[in-house]
Amino acid sequence: MKQKPILPKSFFREHPLRENSFARYAFLLMAELKQGAVSELFATEQLSNLLPAERRVQISAENERILHLQTAEEIVNTLRKDYDVICRDAIVQRALEMEESVLPLLLHRYQTNRTEQFIEGAAMIFANADVRYVESLLAMYDSIRSDYARAMACLVFAAKDLKQAIPLLLSEMNRLKTVEDREYHSDLSQAPLLALYVLNNQPF
Repeated sequence: MKQKPILPKSFFREHPLRENSFARYAFLLMAELKQGAVSELFATEQLSNLLPAERRVQISAENERILHLQTAEEIVNTLRKDYDVICRDAIVQRALEMEESVLPLLLHRYQTNRTEQFIEGAAMIFANADVRYVESLLAMYDSIRSDYARAMACLVFAAKDLKQAIPLLLSEMNRLKTVEDREYHSDLSQAPLLALYVLNNQPF
């Protein structure tokens, strides 16, 4: 017998996604592009030459430093610093190499950090980490202070196919519509809504 959809199709007709939103862009980077794609893209000669020589040297040196970080504290602190976004792949790679020590600390810090760059880097790590850490992220969701961090966590749940998050996503979609402190993005409710599309196999 064919399994009924988790949400009726009428839900998605009544709640269309915006064509352009931070949620679409973030999910593309998080789930659609394979790990390392950004670094590979900028490593091509055509695109690399678009960067100033000084920045290319800086990126190379920063990537090398990141790949030799030795402790979870060093990796998590690097996420908090002002690093070149092209270096994010290196941070994710190193974090995953030390997953068992890095992820518990990252989960702890994710609850209180409000820095956009930290939140985005951490979300990328969660999306590529073992699913048990994302299940821990779901369990501690109510302790996350930043609404932007909550929105990014919703996208992580979709990237890891956590269907048990659907009730939370429905609740957050409605709650985030009322959030007035939108320092970074215009409509945070697009993140849980996009996650609902993904988890219900709806095209977006």
